[in-house]
Amino acid sequence: MVVDIVVRVRMMDAEFSSTTFVVFDVELRRQPGGPVPAAVAALALSGADFQPLWRVHQEIREEPPSSWKKPRPPRLPHELPEGSAGLALQEIERHVMERPHRLVVAVGFLESSLLYTERAACPRLASLTRWDAVELARTACPGVEGGFEELAGYVGVRLPPGPRAATQEAWAVAQVFRHAVERGAVTGRWSTFAQMEEIAGTAAKPVEEKYLPPPTVQGSLFD
Repeated sequence: MVVDIVVRVRMMDAEFSSTTFVVFDVELRRQPGGPVPAAVAALALSGADFQPLWRVHQEIREEPPSSWKKPRPPRLPHELPEGSAGLALQEIERHVMERPHRLVVAVGFLESSLLYTERAACPRLASLTRWDAVELARTACPGVEGGFEELAGYVGVRLPPGPRAATQEAWAVAQVFRHAVERGAVTGRWSTFAQMEEIAGTAAKPVEEKYLPPPTVQGSLFD
């Protein structure tokens, strides 16, 4: 069975194999005005064999205004204070180069909102198409009820008990993503990158041209 999984995943098209999947998570902390971002974490996997390529964990110490969930003009890199979400995301942004990339999240509404808010600091990251690992797992495991926790258990991913830090959550999402891709390939639910993107992909809200990197870098990321 293991050999069959490996063979079928390796037979998937070149577009999948040449893509770097950036598994991304935002950790929240509670405060009187409501939860606010406390940390971000990212784990990059090679599409060819799911090998880890790099990982980043950054704390966010800035106290955001009570209206942090509402859109505001993005702060430019030189305007970012120490401990801000923008500076934390810049550390991930530095790794998003050259190969095609996709962002992998569990649902991802919070992650997408934060990336777009700080898009001037992380335009490449904020421009990546988002893949929902939960949607992929649901498609690969029809009939399984519940959300991320239930799907993780079904595909054999053991989650740490209690609340998980951003790095732990990124690791968990990466494992569910990998198992879902493998299970879907073995059961014939997909065999190409395009099929998975149609099921779980959501295009990012366009980032204004003034924030984007030079065209020579953009081309390899967003084709």
